[in-house]
Amino acid sequence: MSYGLEVVNDSGAVSLDSEYARLCVFHKATYTAGASIVFTSAIDTQEPPLIFVRPQSNGAFIQLGVLLAGSPGAWTGCSITSGQAHSGAIFVAAFSSKPTASYGLRLWAADGKQIFDSGTQAAVFTRAVQNWTYTHSTTSGQGIGTNWYSVPLSYELGDYLMINNARMPMMGGNNESRTAGLRFDFAAALLRFSVTGVTNPFYFLLPAVFGKISA
Repeated sequence: MSYGLEVVNDSGAVSLDSEYARLCVFHKATYTAGASIVFTSAIDTQEPPLIFVRPQSNGAFIQLGVLLAGSPGAWTGCSITSGQAHSGAIFVAAFSSKPTASYGLRLWAADGKQIFDSGTQAAVFTRAVQNWTYTHSTTSGQGIGTNWYSVPLSYELGDYLMINNARMPMMGGNNESRTAGLRFDFAAALLRFSVTGVTNPFYFLLPAVFGKISA
């Protein structure tokens, strides 16, 4: 930045800059799969908010996805979809801010949009995993193939997994869409992704992104 406020932490990383919005937490709670979650307040970003979850270990297998409620500029809630009954912890974040603190520090960008309020907790990205191991492929009765990939779960780190890309469509061969699926495999201590499509290449670089609420 050429002028304004910049805060640098002990590691030399920029933690606050008056030109860029922080990733701020708009909702945190526990969730039950399939139940509707109403955000504490509507999130006014055009892009969907980021949903981070930490399911409780059931010792077995949990499939995850997310459905958002609302529309651009007014996201109001979500629900965690799953083939198995389970619960866990969730926080919802966005690169935006709202006036919440009665005193402290508040920043606006050059366009007048508020980008920071010291009364709002911030979230940080902790790691992104792309070193997937291809494990096997299966074929449905209709001849549609599914490729399976895994990575060690590392659940003891205590961070949350962003699940916005848990069931996002991916491009396959011949411009055909592929469907992704995310699964926590607690029994094997693995995070698993599957990709299903008629034309289904073996390369898989979709990152698993983790984060947590700043202390």
